[in-house]
Amino acid sequence: MANPTNELTIRRQMKNKDTSANKVAIVTGSATGIGYETAVHLAKNGFHTYATMRNLQKANGITEMAKTENLPLSLIQLDVTDDISVTKAIDTVINESGRIDVLVNNAGYGLVGSVEDMSIEEMKAQYETNVFGVFRVTKAVLPHMRKQHGGSIVNISSIAGRHLELPGGGRKGRGVFTEPRATDSAHRLQLGGGCGDRAKWKGACACT
Repeated sequence: MANPTNELTIRRQMKNKDTSANKVAIVTGSATGIGYETAVHLAKNGFHTYATMRNLQKANGITEMAKTENLPLSLIQLDVTDDISVTKAIDTVINESGRIDVLVNNAGYGLVGSVEDMSIEEMKAQYETNVFGVFRVTKAVLPHMRKQHGGSIVNISSIAGRHLELPGGGRKGRGVFTEPRATDSAHRLQLGGGCGDRAKWKGACACT
C-alpha cells in the first residue's frame, strides 16, 4: 500500500521544482563574491536568473559557468547609482520574462580609512551605492511585484555594519550599518500596514 505521506512529499517537491522553473530572479553585483554565488545558486535551482553588474567586462567567469552547466542565466548591465541604467535593466527583464519574483540587492563596497583621510565625495559615493542603490532598484521592481501580487526582496550587507569600532574602519562601518537599518525601516513602512488596500499581497502591502 502506498504511503500517503511519501506521495504528498513527492507531489510537493515536483510542484516546487515546477514553480521555481517559472520564476525570475535578479541579482545585483554578480561579477564576483556573494553576488556571483547567489546568481549561480538560483540558476542551478531552476530560477531564470538575471545576473547584473556595472561592468560587463567582468562577466567572463559567470558567463563560462552558465555555458558549461547550461544554466538559465542571463547577463545585464546595471549600475545601481544610475536611474537610467536601473530602469533600462528592469524594463529588459520585464520585456523578456514578464515578471520578477526575486530581487537580491547585493551590489555594494567597503570604504576603509580614517574619517579625516577620506573626502566627502568618497563618503557620498559609497552611500550612493550601498544605500540609495538599494532603494533605487527596489523602487523600480516593486510596481511589478505589486502587479503580480507577490515577490521577495533580499538585501545583502556586511557583519562589519554591526561593529562600528573596527580599527581603521572610518566610514565603512557606518556606511554598511546604515544600509540594512535604512532599508529595513523603509521596507517596514513600505511593505507593512497602514496604507489601506493598495497593493496588498500575502498580508502586506506596498506603497510607493
